[in-house]
Amino acid sequence: MEQRHPPSYDWERIEQSPEFQELVHKRRSFVLPATIFFLAYYMGFILLTGYAEDFMASSVYQGLTVGYCLALTQFLMVFVLGIMYLKRSDRDYDPLAQRVVDMAERGELTTEPRFAREPAATPTTEATR
Repeated sequence: MEQRHPPSYDWERIEQSPEFQELVHKRRSFVLPATIFFLAYYMGFILLTGYAEDFMASSVYQGLTVGYCLALTQFLMVFVLGIMYLKRSDRDYDPLAQRVVDMAERGELTTEPRFAREPAATPTTEATR
């Protein structure tokens, strides 16, 4: 029975490739602002709960308070952000990731390695005596 060895990839070269850098940049340009928005929204809710008790307790409709409405919008916000990420992933991130994988498998990534070594100098006959 023939043993198959997993392919060997040059991870540093993949990381430095323009295609991978584009993937990281595009993902980060969505994930970072979405995370900041989510955390600010959540912290705003916590601050309102602690410091604006009268506002949060005010009734919107038959026992439904502003606090409950804002708490429920947390779930809505997570759902919407998740759907936005999935759509963007299908449209932008997945094709880029597949292109990086295909190029890595074909060995087409042509950037210089991050840590290149120069060949060691050969000792002269004077230094070896």
